Amino acid sequence: MLKKAMFSVLCLVCSLLCSCVPTNRNLGIETSLQNTKQRVEQQNKEREDMERRLKDMENISLNLANKVKKLEFEMEKRNSIIQLQGKVIKLLDDTKKTIETSLRDQIEEKLLEIEGVEGKVKLIFTDMILFDPGRTRINKKGKELLLKLANSIKENKHQNIVVEGHTDNRPVKGSAKQKYPTNWEISTSRAIAVVRFFQEEAGLEPERMSVVGYSFYRPIASNDTEEGRRRNRRIEVILGPPM
Repeated sequence: MLKKAMFSVLCLVCSLLCSCVPTNRNLGIETSLQNTKQRVEQQNKEREDMERRLKDMENISLNLANKVKKLEFEMEKRNSIIQLQGKVIKLLDDTKKTIETSLRDQIEEKLLEIEGVEGKVKLIFTDMILFDPGRTRINKKGKELLLKLANSIKENKHQNIVVEGHTDNRPVKGSAKQKYPTNWEISTSRAIAVVRFFQEEAGLEPERMSVVGYSFYRPIASNDTEEGRRRNRRIEVILGPPM
């Protein structure tokens, strides 16, 4: 009887042990699967992070390439400007020398001044050499002088020509006041007369020219003396690069 009971207990223990083995095995498999899943998720995360970094690097590289292209364009543009400025300076220098040669006598007589200023050539004519007193029509001597000047600059077709009229501060008097109420009209009319002569009689292109009248508001000498007033009554012809 005792042996029978012990046998039954032993069978029960074996049965319990056998039922526990599959459970432990399942737990091990589940743990392994969980670990594998976590590793896969971590690898996916790392891959996504690498892809994101790669994308950022591609964007940075693209931006740098665009900046390099922009800098190269700016450098080419700057070099072109420098070359153009060099050509303009040489052109103006050549023009100045040509004028000094063709109008040497008038320059020596101080009827004409020529100077280089801020990349331009400025010619200053006293009004007496171009116009009779109180008149806005160019006289014979003035036409001869302006024709020489026009021939000196005719070939430089890309050179701008600005003609400025200036007066002294004395008010307009007599019969001239009816036609020219103020010095504004006289300064502008004289500048226009020079431009029209350049176009109609000297054959210069009108697209190159412009006119400005300053009245007596830009003096180069004192209006308190006759000599100063004589200098202020002037026509300035300014030669410069295209605007």
